[in-house]
Amino acid sequence: MNETRINYDEEADVLYVSFGRSKHVTGVELGDNILLRLDTGKAEGIAPRAVGLTFISFKQIMEHHRDRPLTVSLAKLRNLPDDLWASVWGVVTAPPVSDFLNVGLALSPQAPPLPELTET
Repeated sequence: MNETRINYDEEADVLYVSFGRSKHVTGVELGDNILLRLDTGKAEGIAPRAVGLTFISFKQIMEHHRDRPLTVSLAKLRNLPDDLWASVWGVVTAPPVSDFLNVGLALSPQAPPLPELTET
């Protein structure tokens, strides 16, 4: 596996984390200002793999989350085609991406309102 490279463009305030190269890259927005660069593997018939991560407005992200972890909802993935969703989920929950992002699940039940009590 290729060595991870990290480059920061101070002028643009963008952090690039590269895990390798590919001629077949798909960009998937994981959350606001976080982009996964993914090779789905379809072109070569191989397993999906992360090519890199891009963090836009990186300094701003870090300033707002200095004392607490950055929480990113993966709700944007909801509308992806099933095969792309499965590829993204498999990649973000395994190294090398999981070395930079901690992906977890949270339950947020949408409970219906309780009925009003009436006196009889």
